[in-house]
Amino acid sequence: METMSVQEVVVPMCRGLVGYTHTRLPNRFGHVTQSEVIPILDKAIERYWPFMDSDCHKNFRLTVCGTFLPKCSTGSNAIVLPCRETCFSAKRGCSQKLKQGGTKWPNRQLKCNRFRRKRQGSCLKAVPNHMAPAPLRYAYCEQNTFSACANLSLQIRTLPNMFLQSDERIIQLEMNQYEALLQSRCHDNLAFLLCGVFAPFCPNDQQPFVLPCRETCEEVEMACAEEFQRLYRGLPWPAKLQCHRYPSGSSQQACATPNDAAIA
Repeated sequence: METMSVQEVVVPMCRGLVGYTHTRLPNRFGHVTQSEVIPILDKAIERYWPFMDSDCHKNFRLTVCGTFLPKCSTGSNAIVLPCRETCFSAKRGCSQKLKQGGTKWPNRQLKCNRFRRKRQGSCLKAVPNHMAPAPLRYAYCEQNTFSACANLSLQIRTLPNMFLQSDERIIQLEMNQYEALLQSRCHDNLAFLLCGVFAPFCPNDQQPFVLPCRETCEEVEMACAEEFQRLYRGLPWPAKLQCHRYPSGSSQQACATPNDAAIA
């Protein structure tokens, strides 16, 4: 029988965003570390991440995270999974938007009938309200208020970002995940990359926003990936910071570098 272990939740999709801080592994799929969970989330669940961020339903993230990283039940070996009602409410709330986005509810991983009902015992009922994204709003070229961005030369940002996030509370919670990495000073441009990803820069033309250049991202990843693994239980470089997502400085699409004082 595998030994169960209590671990702090460090998976970026879930950390600080679901109302609990620790998980107990192995989970129902047999994953014993969070670094084993990540490839499954990336392969099977990553395409659903924008729907979590834009809030197709406040319980969608809790259902995903609670399934793969069940909450640790203090004082016992029990794990706390999402309630059946929690799962079904997310499925009802998200199915139409998922269909519009060309995908559907991940029944293979998130089959709601597998979970217990609320009346059958302890389960994850709902994400706390302050961790549920507000409805999508458009904020074009506003002052950047995120703490990590205070010293950048580019201080005007546009929301929503490329992940359809517009709720500043939720964006700040996600950016807070990287505080230990920022404190490590692994690269001078880490803050620039994080700010350009989560709160992209305001252009002076008709583009919706301008992202960091791929070359800057690659420099930061090369310097910080090993430190990230050390700090976050062996996890790979985060999906949202994968450099292929961002335009090259040699391409036709505009991008920003740390030396830019303004976006032309």
